[in-house]
Amino acid sequence: MRSRTRPGPAILLLLVLTATAPALQAEEIPARLAWADRLELGTPLSGTITRVLVNPGDRVRRGQPLIEMDTRALQAEEQQAGAQEHRLRLARDEARREHDRSREMYDRTLIAERELALAEIARRMAEAEHQAAQAALTRVRLDLEHARVTAPMDARVIARHVAPGQVIHNALRVQPLLTLAADGPMLAVADVEAAVLDRLSPGTKVEVRVGDRRLAGRVQGLGLEPVDESLPRFRLEVVFSPPEALGLRAGLTAVVVLP
Repeated sequence: MRSRTRPGPAILLLLVLTATAPALQAEEIPARLAWADRLELGTPLSGTITRVLVNPGDRVRRGQPLIEMDTRALQAEEQQAGAQEHRLRLARDEARREHDRSREMYDRTLIAERELALAEIARRMAEAEHQAAQAALTRVRLDLEHARVTAPMDARVIARHVAPGQVIHNALRVQPLLTLAADGPMLAVADVEAAVLDRLSPGTKVEVRVGDRRLAGRVQGLGLEPVDESLPRFRLEVVFSPPEALGLRAGLTAVVVLP
């Protein structure tokens, strides 16, 4: 009887690799870069721009002043509202004292109940008028805050939409003043078929390749509606954190490597 020759370890390894090669091949999908957090910054206040303190490409820190508006009229309104609030506060305090005196006299049966009721009405009216004056003063001070636009986050200035001397009207729609992109993560965005999305889930680890740099990323968004009604392709968003030294910009080409 002839004995069969069993394949050696090297041959077995080659057979295993050959059988599993299609499963190990990663899928590469063309993508484009986008800002992960993009914001059009405005103010509800209408008025004249006096200073624009940043330009496109600048990096800004949270709370940093970006734009200033003419506040001379608002400052005059604040003085007037402050004076009105002070006057009505004094009137409120006097009405409270008068009410206390009327209460004491009523308890001593020196005045009628009607006189006490009138003192109570006068006190409440004085308190209401003072509250209205406080609200008016608060509104003016809020407008003064809105006249100084600051950065809501650490970001880069993407675009500037106004210049010193320009008048903005925000009665119907808030006009964008600056466009910012938050520092930190970026997106690699691709349009893919539904079958690709079915293999993925939020948080799936993938790779983003930009030029010769390979960066770790994870799936953030899986589109539910087609990007174009004429094509059954859906948006895939991958978030990743590039080193600042790369100087990446939105719109650059990239490749998403799926496992």
